[in-house]
Amino acid sequence: MDHVVETTIAFDRPACLPLRREIHALRARLEHVSGDSWHCGDVERDLRAQRALLRTVVDESPDLIVMKDHEGNFLLCNKPVADFYGTTPDDMVGKHDGDYSATPEQAEFFRRNVIEIMARGETVVVFEDSTDDRTGETRHFKSIKKPFMGDDGLPRILVIAHDITDITRAQQQVQESERRLSYVLNVTGEGVWDWDLATDRLQHNQRWYELLGYEKADLSSTLADFDHCVFDQDRDAVKLAINRCLQGHGAYRHEHRMRRKDGSVIWVLERGDVVERDAEGRPLRMVGSFSDVTERRLAEAETQRLAFFDPLTGLPNRRLMLDRLEHAIGNSARTSGYGALLFIDLDNFKDLNDTKGHAAGDTLLKQVGQRLSGCLRQADTAARMGGDEFVVIVENLGADAMQAATHAESVATMVLREIGMPYDIDGATCCSTPSIGIVLFGAPDDTADELLKRADFAMYQAKSAGRNTLRFYDPAMQEAMLARAALETSLRAGLQRGEVEIYLQPVVDAERRVVGAEALARWQHPERGNVPPAEFIPLAEQCGLIHQLGGHVLQAACDQLVRWSRSPASSTLKISVNVSARQFHQADFVRQVTDIIDRSGARADLLKLELTESVLLDDVEATIVKMTELKAHGVCFSIDDFGTGYSSLAYLKRLPLDELKIDRSFVADVLTHPNDATIVRTILALAQAFSLDVVAEGVETEEQRQFLMQHGCALFQGYLFGRPVAVGQFELTGD
Repeated sequence: MDHVVETTIAFDRPACLPLRREIHALRARLEHVSGDSWHCGDVERDLRAQRALLRTVVDESPDLIVMKDHEGNFLLCNKPVADFYGTTPDDMVGKHDGDYSATPEQAEFFRRNVIEIMARGETVVVFEDSTDDRTGETRHFKSIKKPFMGDDGLPRILVIAHDITDITRAQQQVQESERRLSYVLNVTGEGVWDWDLATDRLQHNQRWYELLGYEKADLSSTLADFDHCVFDQDRDAVKLAINRCLQGHGAYRHEHRMRRKDGSVIWVLERGDVVERDAEGRPLRMVGSFSDVTERRLAEAETQRLAFFDPLTGLPNRRLMLDRLEHAIGNSARTSGYGALLFIDLDNFKDLNDTKGHAAGDTLLKQVGQRLSGCLRQADTAARMGGDEFVVIVENLGADAMQAATHAESVATMVLREIGMPYDIDGATCCSTPSIGIVLFGAPDDTADELLKRADFAMYQAKSAGRNTLRFYDPAMQEAMLARAALETSLRAGLQRGEVEIYLQPVVDAERRVVGAEALARWQHPERGNVPPAEFIPLAEQCGLIHQLGGHVLQAACDQLVRWSRSPASSTLKISVNVSARQFHQADFVRQVTDIIDRSGARADLLKLELTESVLLDDVEATIVKMTELKAHGVCFSIDDFGTGYSSLAYLKRLPLDELKIDRSFVADVLTHPNDATIVRTILALAQAFSLDVVAEGVETEEQRQFLMQHGCALFQGYLFGRPVAVGQFELTGD
């Protein structure tokens, strides 16, 4: 309570007779001490003045002041007490708490309480409640209760009660707010801390300990304990962020790792701010919280891994590689230095996939990725483009182009060696070699897209050079590739526009009578004119147009047979059509041929399909099935360029063949090279043994024809009898 009033007062009313007696006793003591007589009137007058002053002071006090006798009855009350109980101070004298708004239980509690305190004779401070008679509201008080003995020898007690209702309610509201805040923070998973910078002490809520797996007793609540929990590699960054906040550069917000008691690591998002500073702006108190964001960080890492890294090898994917390549190009431009791009393709990877399965192929790719990473510096990048293609970016090769090329070559050579070493695939030893294309970058106009094209082109040059080797990009070769790409586009359009047509070269018998012709594709380009077959037919093979081209030639040949059938002089002429390996091995090749024959109305027995030995030897069994099916429709077969491949008597007797064609290379030197003459005689003898017709290609002189006729050859084809000509120019004589 604020203060203790300890006095006795004489009042002019019967209820205050004990006080009157005390006044008389006091007067007697004063006269004894001073030796002077005190007149009652003076004393009474002085006491009345003191009484009035004291009453004013007591009544003006905001505290409730009462004095009770040994039975708990009121001897003295100030005005705030009377107001509280809805009465007057005089009316309360001689009464007790039960006479007012206190419940019987409260009244008995107050009575016993003061009797016990008076019995002990010690001043006490107590907290108690009472009911305000004016409002019916319960008020809270902090009361000082001081017992003392009256002149009559009976105990009395002075009570000064300070109303702390507003303080109590404020405390309750704070406690309720704290309880709700604690509940919210626990629900949201927030760990809260409060840092007193003056003492360097930290206080935490229960959730803070739970998130880190500690008990309160495990830590000393100092900043050192917090530092101990922060992940070592993140500690400096955390301190820097906190110091920026302490210096007034904004609120503290930082994501970092913290180590739990069990040694595991979690990611947290920590936020805080200074909430109290001194007059000079120095921080005194900082509060904050943190939440566990480990799952989000892991999800973000997984998202980034899927977006930027190859899931099989763990290497950067094409997207991330392009970003790093752009960065490397920019760095080279700024430093005027060179870098290198290596494009790597595994040789014959498809064979491994086809023979051992995709799981074995995936295992190989993983090991290639590991070896590739082991060949590089930390600043370099190895990436998987997809399939069996990889890219390496080598940076900071210096300002000298030759030295940069030498360094890039040494890196590529190391890659060749490492990737070319044997692999253990599920207990089996497998081998795979790479072909590598290299391009330097550092020129002002270099772009990522263009560099990839150049490196890819160089890689194909390495494959053309025999595989398991490396090649640098050659601008001349690039020009040729660009021309090839343009030619491919033109060929696609030309097939659509009908620019490709057949020319016919006659096949004659011994009397020079035309017995048939070979249909040869010719392309009349609208700008370039006649494009050589040796240029566009291999192109069609490489770019997948051979199926369309072959079908076009076959259709044109059958249409010509129908036109010839309308004249008795040409109705028995045969046409030979070359069939490529890719075309023949199409799954629906038999159906394509029979559909064209049926659609055109041509006689199947006048159509002869020319196959190379390589076609026949590639999956012999499937080849025999297709040939047999077409033979059943009447189609004839010839082996073109016989003798240049790996002929076998075993397949010759099994294949439904009608004819062999002696390659022009043997015919050209048949008169000058004994070996060629022997080969020609052998082929003719072999054909006779198997009852096969023979056509000698490339016959250009009469002497060649005579030699061939002497050894049993009856059919001829070559410039001696006619060059390939357009259909409209074809003549039925071989002169």
